[in-house]
Amino acid sequence: MKTLIIYSTKHGTTEKAANILKSKLIGEVHTVNIMQEPVTSIEDYDTIILGGSIYIGKIQKKLSSFININLPLLLEKKIGLFICAGEEDEVLKEKEFVLAFPPALFDHAIGKEVFGFEFDMNKLSFFEKLIMGKVKGIKTSINKLSEEKIYAFAEIMVRDNGVHK
Repeated sequence: MKTLIIYSTKHGTTEKAANILKSKLIGEVHTVNIMQEPVTSIEDYDTIILGGSIYIGKIQKKLSSFININLPLLLEKKIGLFICAGEEDEVLKEKEFVLAFPPALFDHAIGKEVFGFEFDMNKLSFFEKLIMGKVKGIKTSINKLSEEKIYAFAEIMVRDNGVHK
C-alpha cells in the first residue's frame, strides 16, 4: 500500500497530526505540506489522505484548490479526510468539517475525523490572540489534539486496504 498525506497548516498543528498519523500507517507513506511544496503527482498512490486546519471557518485555499483541480482522480482513490479545528460545539464542528471538502469527496471518503486542536499562543499573531480572547475566551495555550482519534483514523485506513469505489 502506498499512501500520500497532503495537508495544509497555519501554525503547525495539522503537520503534527499528519506526522503522528504517518507513524501509525503501514506501507510506504509520504507527506506533503501543500503550503510549502507542490504535489507533483498522485497517480502512483493507492490511498490519499487530505487534511487541513479550519481558520475563520474555512480550510486553507491551497488545499481546497488542489482538491477541486484533482477531484476526478481523487474519486478513483481510497480517501481519508481530517481536519484540526478549535470549535467546541459539536454541531458547528461537524458543519465546518462537511463544508471543508466537496460533497462528492466527503461521501466517497472511508475515513473522516476531526482530530481536535491546539492553540500555541507563542505562534499566534497579536490579532489572532485578540480574536481568540474575545471570541473563544482563550488566553493561554491549550492542547486538545486527540492522538486517540488519530490512531482510530489510522486503523480505519489500514483495515480497508482495497481501493474504495
